[in-house]
Amino acid sequence: MALQDKTRKGDANAQPQAEELEKEGLGAGHCLAKLRKIKDKVSSISVEWIQQAMLPLPRPPKVSELGELIKTLQQMKEHIHAVTYAPGSSDSDLHEAKKKATQTSSLAIYSLLRSLKQQAQKDMELLVLLIATSTGYQVESSTFQHLLGHPEIQYMAKEMEVAHEEYVNLKEQDADRAEAFVLLTGLTVTIESQELSLWQKRDRLDFMEDHMKGSWSPRIKNLLQKHSGDGDWERLEQDLSSLISGCLDEKWDEQRMQNILTDLEDTFPTPEPSSESQSKTGSRQSKVNEATSKSRKFLQLLKRLGLESHYPRKMGVGDFHTINKTSLQDSQPSKDTELPCYFLQKLLTVDYQVRYLTCWDDSNPGFAFLSQTREQEDQHSDSFKNFLDDLKEAAPEHASRHSHVHPMDLQMAIFHCADDFLRQTLATKLAFCQLALPLLVPNPCTSHIEFPLYALSQIQRSWKEAGKSGNLSGAKSYNNKLIFQAQTPIVSFIRIGSSASSSKSQLLNALLSRRKHETFFHRHCRGSTRDHLLMEGVVEIAWYCPRGSPDDTFECCVAFCNLHGDARDHGAQLQFLQEISAVNVALVSDLEHMDSRGEKLLQGLWESQRPLVCLLTEKENVAAGRSSKNITIGMKNRNEAELMDQLTKILSNLLEGSNPHFSLVACVDKARQHGFVVDVDQPTCAIAKAKAKELVNFLKKEKLSEIKSQLLPLQGKLWYQWCKKDKELTRLQEKRNKSIEHHCSQIEYEKKSIRRKQLEQAFPLNPLMKSFLFFLHTQPADTKKYFLQWMKVFMDELSCSRLEELRRDYHELWSQILAQKKSQEKTRVKSDLLSPLYDLSDEINNSSIGLEHLLREVGQIYEALQLMKTKNDKFSKLPEIAAELMVLGYPVELMDGDASYLPLRWVGAIFDSLIERLGDKRVFVLSVLGIQSTGKSTLLNAMFGLQFNVSAGRCTRGAFMQLIPVGQELQQDLGFDFVLVVDTEGLHAIKTTNKQSLNHDNELATFVIGVGNMTVINIFGENPSEMQDVLQIAVQAFLRMKKVNLSPSCLFVHQNVGEATAKEQNMEGRRLLQEKLDEMTVVAAQQEFCDISSFSNVIGFDVRTHIHYFSHLWEGNPPMAPPNPTYSQNVQQLKSKILQAVQKQSHRSILRLSSLKDRIGDLWNALLNENFVFSFKNSLEIAVYRKLESAFSQWTWRLRSHILDIQMRLDNKIRNGDLQNVTRKQLEGLVQETSDAIEKDVEKYFGEDKDCEILVQWKSSTELKLKELKESLLNEMKKKCENLIELQKEQRKLDTRKLQYEDELLRRSKELAVTLKGKSLSERELKDKFTFVWNKWIANVSRAAPPPERVDINADIEDVLLEYFREPGFHERIRSFPKGRQFSLDIEKHIMKKKYFVIISDPRSISNADVINLQHITDNIIASVMASIEKKEQEKRDYSRSFIHEILNEVQEGVNSVPSNAKCTFNREYSIDLSLYLCKMAAERFKAMHEAFLKANDPVVYLSSKREDFFQCFQISCQGATSITTFAVFLCDKIEAALHRAVYERTAKDIAEDMQGKFPDFQGNRANLEVCILRYLAEEENFEYFKSYLMRPKEFFYKYIAKQVQSYCLDGSRRLENFLSSSLNLLYGNILSAVSLSTQIVKDRKDREDKISLWLDEFCRQLTEVINLPRSDLKGIEHQEVTDIEFLSSAMAEVLDDLRDRLKKEFADADMSSFSRQPHTILAEHFSGCWEQCPFCGAVCTNTMQGHDGDHQLIIHRPRALMGTMWDGTDHLVIDICSSLVTTNLKFKFDNSKWIRYKRYRDAGPPFSTWKILPDPSMRVYWKWFVSHFRTQLEALYNGKFKEKGEIPEVWRRVTKKEALSECHDPLTQAGIVMLR
Repeated sequence: MALQDKTRKGDANAQPQAEELEKEGLGAGHCLAKLRKIKDKVSSISVEWIQQAMLPLPRPPKVSELGELIKTLQQMKEHIHAVTYAPGSSDSDLHEAKKKATQTSSLAIYSLLRSLKQQAQKDMELLVLLIATSTGYQVESSTFQHLLGHPEIQYMAKEMEVAHEEYVNLKEQDADRAEAFVLLTGLTVTIESQELSLWQKRDRLDFMEDHMKGSWSPRIKNLLQKHSGDGDWERLEQDLSSLISGCLDEKWDEQRMQNILTDLEDTFPTPEPSSESQSKTGSRQSKVNEATSKSRKFLQLLKRLGLESHYPRKMGVGDFHTINKTSLQDSQPSKDTELPCYFLQKLLTVDYQVRYLTCWDDSNPGFAFLSQTREQEDQHSDSFKNFLDDLKEAAPEHASRHSHVHPMDLQMAIFHCADDFLRQTLATKLAFCQLALPLLVPNPCTSHIEFPLYALSQIQRSWKEAGKSGNLSGAKSYNNKLIFQAQTPIVSFIRIGSSASSSKSQLLNALLSRRKHETFFHRHCRGSTRDHLLMEGVVEIAWYCPRGSPDDTFECCVAFCNLHGDARDHGAQLQFLQEISAVNVALVSDLEHMDSRGEKLLQGLWESQRPLVCLLTEKENVAAGRSSKNITIGMKNRNEAELMDQLTKILSNLLEGSNPHFSLVACVDKARQHGFVVDVDQPTCAIAKAKAKELVNFLKKEKLSEIKSQLLPLQGKLWYQWCKKDKELTRLQEKRNKSIEHHCSQIEYEKKSIRRKQLEQAFPLNPLMKSFLFFLHTQPADTKKYFLQWMKVFMDELSCSRLEELRRDYHELWSQILAQKKSQEKTRVKSDLLSPLYDLSDEINNSSIGLEHLLREVGQIYEALQLMKTKNDKFSKLPEIAAELMVLGYPVELMDGDASYLPLRWVGAIFDSLIERLGDKRVFVLSVLGIQSTGKSTLLNAMFGLQFNVSAGRCTRGAFMQLIPVGQELQQDLGFDFVLVVDTEGLHAIKTTNKQSLNHDNELATFVIGVGNMTVINIFGENPSEMQDVLQIAVQAFLRMKKVNLSPSCLFVHQNVGEATAKEQNMEGRRLLQEKLDEMTVVAAQQEFCDISSFSNVIGFDVRTHIHYFSHLWEGNPPMAPPNPTYSQNVQQLKSKILQAVQKQSHRSILRLSSLKDRIGDLWNALLNENFVFSFKNSLEIAVYRKLESAFSQWTWRLRSHILDIQMRLDNKIRNGDLQNVTRKQLEGLVQETSDAIEKDVEKYFGEDKDCEILVQWKSSTELKLKELKESLLNEMKKKCENLIELQKEQRKLDTRKLQYEDELLRRSKELAVTLKGKSLSERELKDKFTFVWNKWIANVSRAAPPPERVDINADIEDVLLEYFREPGFHERIRSFPKGRQFSLDIEKHIMKKKYFVIISDPRSISNADVINLQHITDNIIASVMASIEKKEQEKRDYSRSFIHEILNEVQEGVNSVPSNAKCTFNREYSIDLSLYLCKMAAERFKAMHEAFLKANDPVVYLSSKREDFFQCFQISCQGATSITTFAVFLCDKIEAALHRAVYERTAKDIAEDMQGKFPDFQGNRANLEVCILRYLAEEENFEYFKSYLMRPKEFFYKYIAKQVQSYCLDGSRRLENFLSSSLNLLYGNILSAVSLSTQIVKDRKDREDKISLWLDEFCRQLTEVINLPRSDLKGIEHQEVTDIEFLSSAMAEVLDDLRDRLKKEFADADMSSFSRQPHTILAEHFSGCWEQCPFCGAVCTNTMQGHDGDHQLIIHRPRALMGTMWDGTDHLVIDICSSLVTTNLKFKFDNSKWIRYKRYRDAGPPFSTWKILPDPSMRVYWKWFVSHFRTQLEALYNGKFKEKGEIPEVWRRVTKKEALSECHDPLTQAGIVMLR
């Protein structure tokens, strides 16, 4: 506790010293006073030092920065050093120097500590204190307890410098890590070599905690709390180290991770199986009562309309949104059953003429009557009398009875069939069309009256109420207010009696719109009929909304209700209206004959508290009433305008009083009292509403602008920080002498840290999010839809009024800024007004709260959860919620509008969930682009009925996506199953122009155009500047798409341009737009560095059909103006054009959901990079191409395997002498059948594959590659055959003389046998006789044979070398070259540095990497020469002088292969030494070849080798007919060697074929094989293997395949033996078959005496393609006397059985050495592919096709250190990878002199320009593990160091072998597709 006690007394003890120090500059005197007091207490303090401290001190230095302290310490150290080594320096001098240094250091430390305290830098103050106290510094006395020497001061200076640098570095990254570093330093720093004791550590920890006084960060507090009682200092230090290095996250707080999982388990409980089916909104409907007449008529109507299956309430929003055949055409219905579909389609496009929709069907009886009367015209005379009679006749009953469906019956029939959600959609669309809405609806099949409040709950209206006397300054504005919540006076219109002359609906229309628009349908509307079924008793409602203008009909918003039918028949509706109305208007007819019911009703209205306006239809003038609230007006013969003025004035006056105002919400209670069925009362809706209220109450507890930060914290500051860091990964830069990979690792750590902080804030889930997620997870679909709607209602209600105020303030401030700009007060504009404007903008953004923010928070929770290594199935519940909402028809955020960022993992997970739910469906993507508030969302809503926000006040932010299903009948025609509509925020949005670059607009445009199959570019009005802006952005985006081979299409919509009726005007507009597009194209092309001059060169664009002109949206002035019908027609035409254009488009562009997910990721990752075109990676194309590579591999294997079979057959024929010539045509014929079959498969693959539209781009090149491979294999086969034929011919020439001798010996052998025939001689006697004459024969042959011609090979080599090198004294050098000397590459002797400008050498030293590369070339030369010699030895060729020239050429080719950009190369001395070594080595082997050749062709030697054969022939001749068995044995001996060879040849091919089909490594393409090799290397963990792979990839590739083949064949399962046995059995069967067939043929040839010769002829002919058995080798037995051919056949079978058994026994112990052609070489040739290496990192191109099209690419690039690359001028290895470097402005040196930026590496020309290195900062963990694991070996290999810029990041060191291996097992890695970041 010592340090803790000292700390507590610190300030008091230091006070006297401080005052004295003040006098001396820093107050030294009080130090002395205090030292006097503690003199006796501190025994360790030197008495002499204390006495010296009491003396006056020199003025101390003023130190305020740590650097100044370090400088002071360095000076003191140098002072002591100088005194120590000064001549004549004494001990006292040194003592004085130490005292001075101690004094100065003490004062400097004190000064710094005081300065740090004043700056409130507690942690830095603590760091200095810790290091100083470890050296003996006393806190209470502010001095050292002993004199400081040179070591102590050096220790302090070094520790402080290192600690400060590390602390600052960590502080920049993460304050938590910096604090952990301070803590760890305190627990470990000591000048002593020994560690601190436990009590010292406790003392120091207490000291640090006391100093910080609880100001540690929460994370450090938690860590200290975690270790507070355990006393495990080692564990605490380990955790601190892990936190500093950034790896504590991985094991951090396991309990917290478990808590998160528990929280998710609670939020997403496993649903219990429910026996109840999901309740439908129509379940509460009573059974249809078919007893009543009305219900029967209603059901007949439903049947007539084809709606019977939808009743009751079975028609959903899906029926409204689904794209069907009516979407493709703008026509009229031809039959009644089509009416509902056309009604919905027209209502979708907000065409108010939907109210007049009728169907005049030719099959309708009404039409039959008309046609019938026309047919009768000829039968009647055309006289006036007949005409008059016709007029008097009543019309036939059926003419009226069978009229068309009444338009309102159609509307109400659909309403009755619709569920609540479709009703809401219908009501919203009808309201937009300014049409009246049903408020009370009698059910035609029951006695219930419905009050559809929910259906009306989404309607928004805007209006402005002027102040008194038209004073606009006092006006009130209501923007997008939910009308069902609005408190308005209600005026109810009813009718008593019937009137043929007056219509109250017409009166209402005149009041609402002065008859300009028919809000209420009436008898005189088009399509109306006398008979209607469903409108009786219906109460409709409409609102008058003023616009704050003097000509407004009413000054405030007024609701008008209209009761259809005679009020006397609808008492319940009438009573309800009386209770809610501010004014009642009664239209009274037939007053004189009114019955008692009417009088009673009228009396009730008159006595009511509400004013009554009584309109008498049959009275002209009416006496003035006595009451001011009950007014009577006569209507008969009145001028309508005057009547309307009078009625308007009366109603205005009546409404001015304190009349009751009701909202529809307030009316609900009264509706319930009347027993009406209220839709919001049904259980599912009520539950949803209650839950929504509960959640919004959570929001209300917070200040509006703080809701997001408090309840939705993840999408705020932390998310913005993460986005910034993520973008930094694509803008990597060097940072403080750290490498790019260090920077990258640091950014990744910081991203991870941010996600961890998000998790800390997210969990445990706050009540809002927990309830929100729980409800959406557990409730059925209908309840969710109710819930989301109520959430929207309540959240809009929450923020609406405050947002109005903020927007008003913003507008006023913006107006002031514009005014000041005009007056040129620019400086004041910036300082006085812009800052408040920005604050207002932020508050508006913070106060805008909607469902999208809740879902955005869900997305952020999901993204943060990815930090957890333990994945849980509950994680997937989050995207499943979003996916379900999309399926239900809700828009989901694609791009975060506030952060302008796309949460890629979240979006990808949503698409995965969609695929799981719907299947991998085909999707057509339609996006829209345009300036802000130009009607983009309105257009999409009108086109597809979408739910995007459409108000100008709250515009779309970011990008949203919504799914629209396509009807099954259209899916096949259109080629897709869904339309995905992407709506975007407007370009040049106010909120982005202030703070964000206009580059945001370019990014947004590029993204939506890239992701869309078609983009609608929306241009509003005729503002040329705005049009120019949007066009330039769009054109640049299209240009980018063209450059990355994407081909979206576009349509231009020019809105609000009036009715362009004149074709000339229309064409002029198109011409101007075309010119503008071309102009913008030139500008964009300059920015994208390409030469294009017209827009049509960028995209297929037709100015006549791709530009659509739209009329004004409104027909008049809002808010009472209805939408323009022409606008609706324009929308329908555009929709039809889009869908028709899709039909004509190639289906290649239609993606499936999985591919669309990849496309979104590709586009976004490319957009993050500065160069979009360079960075774009088309994952879909990559995946398709990889699949094509695998298919290509299968095709080529079939072809190669077939040609191997042919080659084996032809080789046997040639060796057997049965084939003397091969022609190309002959070989093509042998291959043709297989080749044709492969071509058919290729055609089928490219034609029928699901990705055939993408594949087509590679079809011709693939066919060409196959053709080239076929040609190559045929040429190779032909060449092999010709070489073998040539060898056979040469051999025959050599064999001619041998054959003469052989024939002679055979003749003599037969003659001898004839003399001995019939004698009974034993085998021994026969052999003696034969040996006697054999020796005489051989002696004669030896005398007759000419001597062999020998060649002096050494002399040949000398001659060739002297001629080639022409060096003086070279002859002696050749002779003195030691025999058996090995070649060793000598750096000084054999390597020269390249010259700069042919004057000076490269100043750089030769690196180990250069030497390794040159050694690799040398090894290749030697290996190539060895292989050539070995091949010649196998062919048993004689030596030729040309062999020496081949060796010299091989050396020269190797020297020439040194890369042009290498800084060193081989010199002439190298060529000479290597050539000498190779020639001397080859000489010995050539001599052996020559001797072997001479021996093989010496007749004596040859005949001697055949002695046993001759004896057997002699023996058979002597035995005669009894020699069959001996004959068979002799023949089998001949067969054995050939069979042995054939078995191994066939087995080699079989093994290769089996492994290619079954072994995982060889089943795919080259990329897959590459991954398997990497996995093998990691598993083996052998650096030498890695070294071989890195230095000689092709050689290692062959070795790896050989090893896998060997392991496969010799794995203990006797697989090789089985392969050999299988081949043996096949060949054995062929031989037996040949024996049988030959025997049969000979038996049938009675005319031939020489049956054995004939049998042998047939036998060899049958086997000519099977084994190598030349007929000439059997001459010795062809004249034998064998008569029993059947016995020969059985003897052969018996001997062959023995042969098979013998070979099988041999094969049991076989190994791979017996193969003349190894199986692995066949596989290696098949997978050879491309061998180009990345010029930066040396990784090999993984393309399976050699000479492939396009650039070289590979899956995983690797650190440049693996090639030995070092930072210029240092020995520091470069750990950066090229795929990171190409995103930076760093440079590399090319051609030994030029520096080129990595991001423009292609400018360096070949080989750099032939590579496509995609920017990808996320390096695979595999190479991180390798570099960190084999660090020491790599440093030794390249003689470099991983330090400074080459230092290996800590995060790399933490990668385990298991993680590296798991990456290799990843199927995406094996497919060659880089995963989404």
